[in-house]
Amino acid sequence: MKLLKKILRRVIRHNNTSVVELPIAKEIDEKDSISRKRDIDTIRTSLLFNEKWYREKYELGEYCDVAEHYLLQGWKEGKNPSDLFSTDEYLAMYPEVSKAGINPLLHFEQEGFEAGYYAEKIKNKHDKIKEENPQCIGSMEHGLLRIIITHACNAKCRYCGVRLGFKYEKDCEMDKKFYYEYCKPIYSQLNMVLLTGGDPYITKESYNYMKYLGDNYPHITVFTESNGIAFNEKFQNLAMNNLFSTHFSLNASNEDVYATSCWEGPGGEAVYRKFMKNIQDYVSLLERNDLLEFAPDYSMVINNDNYFDIVDFVTLCLQLHANKIVFYFDYTENDMNAPCFGTPELIRPVLKQLMELERVLAGKLILMFRLWIPIAEVEPMQKHVEATSLSCLKEKYADILEMASNRCVDREFARRNELRKQYGKRELSFAEDFYATVRYVEHNGENICFAPWQELNLYPNGQIDACCWANPMANINDYVVDGAVDWEHLINSYKYMSMRKKMLFKNYQDCMACCPMNEETSPAETMVKYGYERKFCK
Repeated sequence: MKLLKKILRRVIRHNNTSVVELPIAKEIDEKDSISRKRDIDTIRTSLLFNEKWYREKYELGEYCDVAEHYLLQGWKEGKNPSDLFSTDEYLAMYPEVSKAGINPLLHFEQEGFEAGYYAEKIKNKHDKIKEENPQCIGSMEHGLLRIIITHACNAKCRYCGVRLGFKYEKDCEMDKKFYYEYCKPIYSQLNMVLLTGGDPYITKESYNYMKYLGDNYPHITVFTESNGIAFNEKFQNLAMNNLFSTHFSLNASNEDVYATSCWEGPGGEAVYRKFMKNIQDYVSLLERNDLLEFAPDYSMVINNDNYFDIVDFVTLCLQLHANKIVFYFDYTENDMNAPCFGTPELIRPVLKQLMELERVLAGKLILMFRLWIPIAEVEPMQKHVEATSLSCLKEKYADILEMASNRCVDREFARRNELRKQYGKRELSFAEDFYATVRYVEHNGENICFAPWQELNLYPNGQIDACCWANPMANINDYVVDGAVDWEHLINSYKYMSMRKKMLFKNYQDCMACCPMNEETSPAETMVKYGYERKFCK
C-alpha cells in the first residue's frame, strides 16, 4: 500500500475517469518544459532574432509566439530569424549541426559563438546588428571604470574570496600600459574611476596613477576600496587634495573583535591599530581643511564572531564621521576557514537590529545592508520594525542618535557636489554618490541594472566584464589595433550587446548567482524598497 501511494502521487479525475500521473513522467515533463522555456528565451534575446521582422516576413498572427515558432518549426522550413542570420547558410557551413537536428540559431548562441562559428559573418554585419538593436548600444559617457589594479593583498581576511595571500605577488599586478595607454581615450568620458583589488594602495604605481588622474582628469571622481593598512600620509594628502571617495573595510569596533572575527592567524590586533591610526589621521586631516563631507565610508562583514558588535561598530563609524556604513552577511562557501553566517537564530536578531538602526538614522546617515537574502524573508521583519514605535527606537538607540544629531544626508550630499564643482569635477547624482556600483538606470520606463551600459571592469590579465558579478565579456588585448584599443568595438562587441538585450528581457543568465540585482537574493532591491525611498531631511 505504501509503495502504491508513492507511485500514485497525483490522481486527476475527469469525467469520472481516473488518470494516473506517474512521478517519473511528471519529472520528465517538467524538465522538458524548463528546457524549452530556456531555449525559447535564448532565441528571443538573441541579437540575430528580430521578432517584428519575423512576424511580418512570414505573416504570422499577433498571438503567435514567434520565438517559439522559429525554435520548433521555422528553422526546419528554412525560415530565417532575421536578415542578419541565414538558417540554410549556417547549416551548410556546419553540417554537424544539421546532422544533430539542432536549431542553428540556438546552437550559435549556446555553443557556436564561443567556438568561433559564423565569426566572419558576424564581424561583417556588426554595424547592421547595432542598427537593428539600438537599445543594446553601450557607452562609457558618464560611466564607471573599475580598475582591479592587483589581486594581491596585505590583509588576511579569513572570509575573503579574492585574496591570494599575504605575500605581495608581482604577477598579480596589472600592466601599467593598460591604465595609462589603453584606457586614455575613455577618461574624458568618465564620471568615476574605482580602484580596488586586492588592495590598491600596495602597488608601487598606484600613487603615480592616482596623481595622474587628479592632475590630468580632474573631472573624474576617484573611488578607492581598501583595508587601510597602507593608507599612509602620502596617500592621505593625495586623497584629500583630489576629493577622492574612500571606502575602508573595518569589520569590527575594536582590535580584539577584529583579531577574532576577521584576521586569519596571529597579529590581527597590531594590524587593526595600524589601519585605525591611518583612518583617524585622515579624518582629522579632512576636518582641519573643512572637508569632513568627504570622510570615508566603512563596511563590516557580519559573521559568527562579530554579529554582537553592530551597535559598537556604528558608534565607531559615527566617531569617524562615516559617509555611509555598509553591512554584508558572510555567506562564504569556499576553502577559507570561516563558516558562513546563515543560521536563522542569528540572522533574525541581526537583521532586526540593522533595520532598527536604519530607521532611527534615516535622513542623517546612509546605512546599507547588502544581504544575500530573498526579499520575501526580509519583508515580514521590515513590517515589524516599521510598526514599532519610533520614539521607543529613539530611546533604545539614544546615544547613537545623539552622535548623529547634526548630520543630514541631503545637506552633505549637496555640499560634496558644491566642492566637486569648485575642484573642477563633475557633479554626481545621489545614486552615483552613495551607490556607485549597485544602481539602476531607466530603460523604456523600467529600472534595470546600469552596469552593462555604463560600467567596465578591467582585471590584471586584461579580462573585461560589465561588473564583478558578471561573466567575462572580452579581453582588452584582443581589441588592440596599432597600439590602441578599439573601445567602441569592445564596448559594443557582440557579447556585450547580447548581455544588454538579455537584461532588457529580465534575463540575467550572464550574471553570477550572487549578483545583488538578482530578484531572488537582491540587496539592491532591498535598498530600493527600504533605503532609496526614504525621505531625507532638507
